[in-house]
Amino acid sequence: MMTRRNLLRLILFVAFALLALGVLPEAWRRWSVLLPSLSPLLSLGGALAARSAGLLALLGLPLLVLPLFKGRFFCWRLCPMGFAAEMVSRLNRRNTGLIRRLPFIGKGLALLIIGSAAIGWPLLIWTDPLCIFNGFFAAWRKPFTWLSAVTASGFVLILLVSLIAPNIWCHRLCPLGGLQEWITQLGNRLRAARKPITQETATALSRARAGRRVFLGFALGGLTGVLYRHFGMQAAAAVASREAAASQRGQGRGLGRGRRRREQASGEQGTCGHDHDHGHDHACKCGPEHHIAIRPPGATATGFNARCARCGNCMTACPYGLILPDLGSAGIDGLFTPVLAFRSRNNQQEQFCFQECTACTQVCPTGALRPLTVEQKQQTAIGLARVFRGRCIAWEKQEYCVVCQEYCPYHAIIEVERNGVMCPIVDADKCRGCGACESQCPALPIAIVVNGRSRQPILAHPSPQL
Repeated sequence: MMTRRNLLRLILFVAFALLALGVLPEAWRRWSVLLPSLSPLLSLGGALAARSAGLLALLGLPLLVLPLFKGRFFCWRLCPMGFAAEMVSRLNRRNTGLIRRLPFIGKGLALLIIGSAAIGWPLLIWTDPLCIFNGFFAAWRKPFTWLSAVTASGFVLILLVSLIAPNIWCHRLCPLGGLQEWITQLGNRLRAARKPITQETATALSRARAGRRVFLGFALGGLTGVLYRHFGMQAAAAVASREAAASQRGQGRGLGRGRRRREQASGEQGTCGHDHDHGHDHACKCGPEHHIAIRPPGATATGFNARCARCGNCMTACPYGLILPDLGSAGIDGLFTPVLAFRSRNNQQEQFCFQECTACTQVCPTGALRPLTVEQKQQTAIGLARVFRGRCIAWEKQEYCVVCQEYCPYHAIIEVERNGVMCPIVDADKCRGCGACESQCPALPIAIVVNGRSRQPILAHPSPQL
């Protein structure tokens, strides 16, 4: 027989699952960002890392204070991930004693996350259970593929572990539960300090006396974050240098007549070159295309992989289905972080990042994506288009085709005449990397491809054509 407590948890489970799935009416879909934002671990970690707290971060404040008075009330009565893990745990009555042999790893994880967030790199913040729950159901919104299955694996893994070792997730592994346990102990200590010293209060004080362990946990998290940040910044610098080198190879101002002929010939063969003085033409050979991940607008320049909670909010918010989880293009630490794909995997409608849309920038609970206005979004360059001349209909086949120039809302595609045919080149000073050119290119394989930028610069050119 289902108790009143479990009935409430079931209702919340179904409600949050429906919100994440996106099957409710349009007016309700905006509330799909609510669940990850309720996590005090995400709110605190994101606020510490970003050195600021938005409106979404404030939603987790009540649950951050609640354990001082009610203990782990959220865990036992409201958490949908905990409800699912508990229901699965009931299927195995034999191994209930396994959790007694393990320490409370979740408490250590909570300290690691908060300590590393204090120096700007909240490690393992994606282990938050509300993020895992939200990401699982958000993965089913688009046509379900093997990529969706990988994204949803965290939820399934928790259920599998709970089946093998009942209640181990909530009682030993959950970092959100670990944070609430620390706050509960703090509340017990504060209440015990106000009472006369008795045997009962002495026992409560001894149980709550964890100052040394808390300090060591924060210190370990901070030290790990410092090391991670150091090597992460080195990797980012290496990516930036490769990007700059590629940009320099694509430039060629003031070429002489003989060299220009050689560059034109190399352009016909698909190698990098520039044969006009109107801008920086990014024309590349048919090699690796998206060698730098295209991040959503407003992505932080450093520490994005660490700050991102993999909650799926931005993927859910994108009305065009462009944002997908990364599978390694951003490195191992960037697995399942959001990237833009204009013409691959689930995106079958050839959409691009429209200049008026800022939906994904408004729903990030950790500050990995900064909120942008429409004007700020239109000035932010998330990528840079490159022309593959060996594939281009105009460059290679000498046939009229400037579809990319017609669709570009930022006037970043320039036409140059070559043998009586107008051919496209890219002005890097105007290109925002919105993907309009790539999504509409009629060539097969695609002749113009957008690569991400290691940093998203602000371009001061006029607003796009609407």
